[in-house]
Amino acid sequence: MLNRSAIDAIIPLLRRAATRALRLKVKGFPRPYYCSFLLRDIENFTVQARRGSIYKNSSERVRPVFCDLRVGSYRYDQVAHGGLNDEDEDRESVSLSKLPIDTRVNDEFRHAVWRVVEARFREALTDYNTKEALSISTFDANRALPSFTKLPPLHHVSYSHPEPVDEEKWVKFCKKASEFVSDLPHVSQSWVEFEACQETKIFVSTEKRIIVQHSQTLALIATMKKLLRDGSHIEQDVVINCCEMEELPGLARFEKLVKEKHELLLRMARGRKIHAYSGPALLMPGPAGLLFHEALGHRLEGNRLLSNDEGQTFRDQVGTQILNVDISVRDNPRMRSFNGQRCAGYYRFDDEGSAATPTLLVEGGKLNDFLTTRAALKKRGFSSNGHARNKDSQRPVSRMGVLEIEGKKTVPLEELKRKLIREIRRQKKPYGMIIYDTSSGETETTRHDPQAFYGEISYATLLYPNGKEVPVRGVNFVGTPLQSLHNITAVGDQREIDNSFCGAESGFVPVSTISPALLVSHLELQAKDEVRVAQSLLPKPR
Repeated sequence: MLNRSAIDAIIPLLRRAATRALRLKVKGFPRPYYCSFLLRDIENFTVQARRGSIYKNSSERVRPVFCDLRVGSYRYDQVAHGGLNDEDEDRESVSLSKLPIDTRVNDEFRHAVWRVVEARFREALTDYNTKEALSISTFDANRALPSFTKLPPLHHVSYSHPEPVDEEKWVKFCKKASEFVSDLPHVSQSWVEFEACQETKIFVSTEKRIIVQHSQTLALIATMKKLLRDGSHIEQDVVINCCEMEELPGLARFEKLVKEKHELLLRMARGRKIHAYSGPALLMPGPAGLLFHEALGHRLEGNRLLSNDEGQTFRDQVGTQILNVDISVRDNPRMRSFNGQRCAGYYRFDDEGSAATPTLLVEGGKLNDFLTTRAALKKRGFSSNGHARNKDSQRPVSRMGVLEIEGKKTVPLEELKRKLIREIRRQKKPYGMIIYDTSSGETETTRHDPQAFYGEISYATLLYPNGKEVPVRGVNFVGTPLQSLHNITAVGDQREIDNSFCGAESGFVPVSTISPALLVSHLELQAKDEVRVAQSLLPKPR
């Protein structure tokens, strides 16, 4: 993280560069009306070990910058389709987006910023002309909406003393932990990885907004794979994403978590393999949160309502009942912790300089609002709720921060299981399913793709009407958003937090999801995408 002297040196330089950018002009073309810089100073440390040996040990420091240079006016500028199509890696500004990392600001730093501004201006004029040309032959439903909303001056500068990352300690930790994992029976592949990322963000704009924030994310991961006789791999992971060193486990605690996951790996190996499923299911808090993140959260990102390429599932649906149970959903980036655990998705100001605002998205099952940036969704009275986010030099677009799901009428977990059994019998199914853990998910939101989402199952069981559970493997859950949300019939009384990372047009950003368990009357599962490999020709060397 940057120290006080470096921050105090960079801010005036960026202020002068932003003001100077407004003097750019080319005859016959619109002038700039707004310029901002979002500079990140990022320090990454990563170590990966296998069988007690280090495979990767790297420390990296980078300083990417995003320059938002807008031409025209607040009412109408060059940004089209909510900025979702702006992430062209071949653009000149992308190749120029990394700034020098010298401790003292020097001439090269100033020249690097100048080159970025020049490139962004040329690209802005090209985009403006393209947008105008398309308006001749295509209808722009958003033409009457203001392209950008103005904010008052603000000065919010914080200084931070970063937690020291003991690199030698974590190298030793990963070596010892990886040796422990590799010695567990029936593990064909394994590794342990630790990553620390410390970041300072400096935002400066011609609206006289100056914001400095700091953040830290930590990840500790152990991966175990087993090769089955049919050539398929099964996998279990211990994944700990957190924000403070004190939240990371010691070696003994970490090994205990690994052993618990190893037991699940062996159960999966003995479990039943199926290729498809359609019926009732109980989703534990982690998978339930993933369902809401993929099926609902991404479709409430306001920038998607401004793009003609998007499916816009919930457009004009505010006030409409989208859930059959009394569930409220809010995104609150200002929530710093939950049950004593730091939220990775926490922030005070978004990447366009707007204050992060707790936003009630769904109230009592009815759609209430969207996640917004400074791109207006209505003609008058619009203000951003501060959900513009990016990773490096991409245009910030609306993203989730800390997504909370909460039911008004809740039941204990054991009652949810009893309800699942009753639903199995009512539907005359041979069994239902309990999804305990998922590893990742994805969704399609564009018009030319099926409006569907996907969740990769890490561990699940079949639940029979007599209460017996049998581990199952080989499937992942899929669904369409409207139907899946309508199928929720009951909500658990205990919520859990999941810190992870979400990828979209503006890059991978840390997010938190706080969710209870959910009972769904119908969930569909499809076969996993598998690559089958032959067994080793020789046994492992000893």
